[in-house]
Amino acid sequence: MNTGTALQNEKGVGKETPVSTDPSHSKPRTPVRKPIAWGKWVPILSLIAVVIAFSIANEAFLTPRNLTNLTRQVSVNCILAFGMTAIILLGAIDLSIGSVLALGSIIAGIFQVNFGMNQEGILGALLTASVLLALCGSVGAFTGGMVAKFKMPSFVVSLGILVIARGLALILSGGSKIAPLSESYRFLGTSFFGRTPSLILIVLVAAAICVYFAVKRTEGMWWKMGVVILISAGAAAIFFGYEGIPIPVLVTGIVFSLMHFLLTKTTFGRSVYAIGGNAEAARLCGLRVPLVFFWVFVLMGVLVGIAAMIEGGRIDAGDPNAGQLYELDAIAAVVIGGTSLQGGVGTVGGTLLGAILMGTLNNGMSLMNIPTNFQMVIKGLIIIFAVLTDVLSKRNNR
Repeated sequence: MNTGTALQNEKGVGKETPVSTDPSHSKPRTPVRKPIAWGKWVPILSLIAVVIAFSIANEAFLTPRNLTNLTRQVSVNCILAFGMTAIILLGAIDLSIGSVLALGSIIAGIFQVNFGMNQEGILGALLTASVLLALCGSVGAFTGGMVAKFKMPSFVVSLGILVIARGLALILSGGSKIAPLSESYRFLGTSFFGRTPSLILIVLVAAAICVYFAVKRTEGMWWKMGVVILISAGAAAIFFGYEGIPIPVLVTGIVFSLMHFLLTKTTFGRSVYAIGGNAEAARLCGLRVPLVFFWVFVLMGVLVGIAAMIEGGRIDAGDPNAGQLYELDAIAAVVIGGTSLQGGVGTVGGTLLGAILMGTLNNGMSLMNIPTNFQMVIKGLIIIFAVLTDVLSKRNNR
C-alpha cells in the first residue's frame, strides 16, 4: 500500500463527505416567534375602551365642543409629561413641576399687573414670557445642579423645591389670584387657529407623514398610513365642527415634535437612553453623565414655563394654587405610556397616549359628575396598574 495514500486516508483527505440522514439537518429551522409586546398595546386599547364607555354613558362626550375642550385641557399635562419623560428615562424624577408652575404663574401675574405689562400689548407679553421662562429654567437648573454636582437623589431635591416654590407663590401673592392679564399674554391659552386654516393644516400634516412613511419604506407602511388618515379625519371633524384647533394644541404638537426629534435623532437623546440603561457603563464610554442630568432638568423647567403661560392665559390670572398634583398626572401619563421608572425605555409617543388617556378620564368622569375624591382613587389605581404592567412585561421579556 502506498504510504502517501495511507497518510491521506488517515487525515481524511480524498474521502467522500458522509451525508447525514438526520432529518433535522435537511429541514430548514423554524424561526423563533417573538412574544407579542402586549404592554405597548395597553394604552391604545385602554383609550379605545374608555372612549366607548364614556360615549355610551353621556351623549355630550363626543360633541366637537367637548372634544375640543378636552384637547385644550390635555395640552398642559402633555407638555409637562414630555419633559418628565426625559427625566424618567434617566431613572430620575421631578416632583416640583406643579409648584414651579404656580410660582411662575404668580411671577407672570406680578409683571403683568404690578409692573403694568398688561398695558404694553405684545411687548409686555413677550417680556413677561421671557421672565417666566428664565425663572422656571433657573429652577430646573438649580435642581439639576444639585443632582448632577452633589449626586443628591432627584426625589429629595425636587420634593424640597416643591415645598419652597409653593410657599413662595403663596407669599408673593398673599394667597390670592393676580389679574387681569393682557389679551396678548392670554393668546397661548385662549385663542383658536380658525376652522379653514385648521383643516388645511391637518391635511398638510397628514400628507407629510404619509410621504415620509412612503419614502422611508417603514415596516407596516400601509396600515400606518391608514391610521394617520383615520386620525386626521377625526381631528378634522372635531376641530372644523367647533372653532378650529386651539393654540395650546398647536403648541403641544410643536413641543412633541421637538422632543421626539431630540430624543431619537440627536446624540443628546441617545445619551439620555444610554445613561438611563446603565449610568456607569455610559460614564465609562465617555458620556458626561452629570452634564446630561443638568440639561434635562433645565429642559423640564423651560417646559414648565411654557405650561404656566398656557395655564395662566386660560384662567386669565396668576394663581398660587395652580398646578395642584400636576406632577402626579404627568408621571401617570409617562408610566401609562410605557416608559419604565427604572430608566432607559420609553417614548414621547407613548407619553402622548398616556396623557390623552388621563385627560379623557378626567373629562369623562367630570361629565358623569363623579366626585373629585373618587376620581383621585380611580387615577391612583390606574397608576398602580400601569406600573404592574411594566413590571410584568419586563419579567416576560427576560
